[in-house]
Amino acid sequence: MTDDGARANRREALLEQLRAAGGKALSVRDLMQRARLHPGERSEVKRALRDLVREGELLRDGKRFSLLGAKPVADSPAPRTVSGKRLPLGRRRGIVGTLTRHRDGYGFVARLDRQGEDVFVPPAEAAKALDGDLVRVEVVPAPRGRTMGHILEVVERRRRWLLGTYHARGPASFVVPTDAELEGYVAVPVSRLAEDGEVVKVALEPGSGRLAGQVMERVGRPGDARVEVLKVAYAKGFSDLFPDDVREEAERVPDHVRAEDRAGRRDLTSLRLVTIDGEDARDFDDAVFVERLRGRGKARYRAVVAIADVAHYIPAGCALDAEALRRGTSVYFPAQVLPMLPERLSNGICSLMPDVERLCMVADLLVDDRGHALSAELYQGVMRSAARCTYTEVARVLDGEEVPGREPFRKDFELMAELQARLTAMRARRGAIDFDLPESKVLLGEDGQLRGIERRPRNRAHRIVEELMLAANEAVARQFGDRELPTIYRVHGLPDEEKLDTFRKLARTHGFEVPDGPIGPKQLNALLHAFEGHAQQRALNQLLLRAMMQAVYTEENIGHYGLAAEHYLHFTSPIRRYPDLMVHRLLKEQWKAAAGDEPASRRGVPGRGRRLDLEEIATLCSERERAAMQAEREIASFYAALFMQDKVGERFRGVVASVVEFGLFVELEPWFVEGLVKIDDLGGDWERDPNLHALVQRGTGRAFRVGDRVEVELTAASPVRRQIDLALVEKAEALAGASRDAAFGGRARTRAVERGGKVRRGRIGSDVEVGRGRVKTGAKVEGDVEVGRGLVPRLSKSPEKRGRSQRQPHAKQVDRRTMKKAKKKAGGQAPGRGGKGGGKGGKGLPRRKR
Repeated sequence: MTDDGARANRREALLEQLRAAGGKALSVRDLMQRARLHPGERSEVKRALRDLVREGELLRDGKRFSLLGAKPVADSPAPRTVSGKRLPLGRRRGIVGTLTRHRDGYGFVARLDRQGEDVFVPPAEAAKALDGDLVRVEVVPAPRGRTMGHILEVVERRRRWLLGTYHARGPASFVVPTDAELEGYVAVPVSRLAEDGEVVKVALEPGSGRLAGQVMERVGRPGDARVEVLKVAYAKGFSDLFPDDVREEAERVPDHVRAEDRAGRRDLTSLRLVTIDGEDARDFDDAVFVERLRGRGKARYRAVVAIADVAHYIPAGCALDAEALRRGTSVYFPAQVLPMLPERLSNGICSLMPDVERLCMVADLLVDDRGHALSAELYQGVMRSAARCTYTEVARVLDGEEVPGREPFRKDFELMAELQARLTAMRARRGAIDFDLPESKVLLGEDGQLRGIERRPRNRAHRIVEELMLAANEAVARQFGDRELPTIYRVHGLPDEEKLDTFRKLARTHGFEVPDGPIGPKQLNALLHAFEGHAQQRALNQLLLRAMMQAVYTEENIGHYGLAAEHYLHFTSPIRRYPDLMVHRLLKEQWKAAAGDEPASRRGVPGRGRRLDLEEIATLCSERERAAMQAEREIASFYAALFMQDKVGERFRGVVASVVEFGLFVELEPWFVEGLVKIDDLGGDWERDPNLHALVQRGTGRAFRVGDRVEVELTAASPVRRQIDLALVEKAEALAGASRDAAFGGRARTRAVERGGKVRRGRIGSDVEVGRGRVKTGAKVEGDVEVGRGLVPRLSKSPEKRGRSQRQPHAKQVDRRTMKKAKKKAGGQAPGRGGKGGGKGGKGLPRRKR
């Protein structure tokens, strides 16, 4: 019987036994026994069951399976999904954390308190919640002396909607989620909004046992750009829809500043505050004004940074607040923004639009001629923006051009640029790290169609806004820190020592002196300048970037390494970042406490049914930020593949962007687009040398390094898989033969690569993600040194995401194992590559150093 025939018979046998069970859910073992299947077929049975679940034929409930639509028998196990209701047990007991479910059913809970390791949750327990839910678990004993988590309650349901493929089956209609992490199906009533096979949005019903919901909207067909964007967003816990109670609260928010709103606020309506944003921005949460001072001692400039007072309209614990915390941040895609707040607020009363009054929180700074903030006054105000300016307009004015409507602000812009130069110089003296790497921008036409990908413009106006936002954030953080008041800080730890050591080795290989032990930001900044113009500048910057820790939110202030700042937080973007909203709220609490109106900070906010402390909120916000970064990178990769789809077969010049164990990522010169040259397609025997940041061919010393220029042919581009495949045509600056010594910096370095014809094998770490860090720009991100959140395609992906399993043996490894077995069986030498078979006459395979 053929494999296809065996698979079909196995599937039918499983379905037959489930029909005979009369609705009772059966385990894999039960099914195999009833169907009289051999124990050796267990993996094939599990694969068949997973396929049947994905196809909507079966329902999976933990480790058990039942027919879709079958009426459960009396002794069938109760549904395992926990509703949003609080359980009487564990109201305060247990550990709170985020559940991540594996496709095999089990999961792990990442603790919000960061105390200890993640908690393992077995399949039967993980089935009580959805991937990404905030849960409370109790750690209980497990077999063999281990422990596991028992889910007591779902503290916060992260998913209220999901995306899936609609299957019209009359009263038994259902939706199969597009997210592979969600097993099973969602029962829905028959819908006239979509046809069979179309992708739809589903609103999940709260409090249901097994997942059920309602089709809300047709999205499109699989592979459509809008479908792919929303698929990624929904999988990461973001949505373009808001719950009814959130929308109802948003509708009740006034659309103008009332007389009672102005009470107790400073009037700034006569100040020439302006907003400076991108051309396509719609939510304006910051406005700036700079003036030169005379006769104020050392103070030379006054900088006023006015930020939208979102906290005035969103009290702690309301539905709007709970939804904002659940999202944590706005997410920016090329064709769509998924806002943290409903547009009535983010683009309306909370947006600092020109010529209308708006409430604001103000950081009023006095700065000396060396860029140091001498004082900072924080207060509530009411303002009227004098103009909505763009980065391009401001940059053109500073370049001496005449821009319609902007001539009255020329002196204002010039003074801002003057202050920016002093602030930038101050940070450079302090040791702030500035990678300032380029990023890409996806260009869409008015019809939404992809037009191209280009380098995102960055000019003096971006620097002006960044520096003023940094100054305001740091001034607010300093007030909290000096007074030892609770808040949410933005911190950035010391570089990872192991990754820093890898960078140190490569830098020394190229003649740069890097000291042992901890390295301060001033030293790293000096190295970045020293690398400029060097042949391996890209590789060195990349390794140094990878050594940087990711900036996170926390209640504990450990400083910000990348900014060389003792105190730092986020204050300037409350429309799109929840930590900023919390900082505003905490400031207001302190002012009320100082006035004797109410006690000082309660160190948290009321949630729905429980109070979250600041550290829990900070951890949630860090998690949501990482999810947004991942979503934006995936969509950038989608558009990159979509852009290249019609160029298959064409040849391009490119630069090796990163070297990984399974190949080379090459950035194509015309665009900021990267593709993979698989190691299997290079020919010969190659391996990655982590010390040299190169892919080296054994026996010859030929190598590919980051920064090498190559010519490649586009062989495939799959938007759905976010993958671009390339084939090497030729290497323009080949690292081979005589050029090898010069490329590695002399014979001494070559000997470090080749020893007796054998390439030294370094330890290859598990982290093959090569980030594209930068000082954040655009949409008001204030310069954190961390992996960029922009529209830059990810430089490397795990082999699974590139369509290749990590566990799959390399083609040459398979060959090597086969040869080894042949040698063992024959009791002698393995067949040689150059001789006539085995024995002493042929060359044995060169042995790989372990």
